[in-house]
Amino acid sequence: MIDEEIVVDKLRHVNGYTNDLKRMRGLSKDEYVADIVVQRAVERTFTNLIQSCIDLAQHIRTAEELSPTGTSKQEIEALGNAAIISADTEEKLNEAVGFRNILAHRYGDVNHDVVYEVLHNDLHWFEQFQQEIARWFQKNHQ
Repeated sequence: MIDEEIVVDKLRHVNGYTNDLKRMRGLSKDEYVADIVVQRAVERTFTNLIQSCIDLAQHIRTAEELSPTGTSKQEIEALGNAAIISADTEEKLNEAVGFRNILAHRYGDVNHDVVYEVLHNDLHWFEQFQQEIARWFQKNHQ
């Protein structure tokens, strides 16, 4: 059974991290690439944001008894398969999971130009994820 408190809490986290990242957009690319403290703050916030999306997907997948299970990408895929999120959102969130793995585990060097571009061009996908989850939850669980 879906736990409303968990859904609301995770959506609140996703929203908060997304808003934090929006506030970090003020620097030019050159300033961002030169400022390791800001880079670390952005990377850590992205890691937390994406993990919150994964945690929410896992809770929904488990509560709704959806398949497949296993990897973080499969948690997101289960929501797409159940039409809880759109195919586009599923694709972008799965890309975000890979991005999180690079940031969290330092697979190779982090390309700060890529992080800067994601910061400036892709936050709307996290807002889309929040909206789709919220619409699904309101329609099916209230």
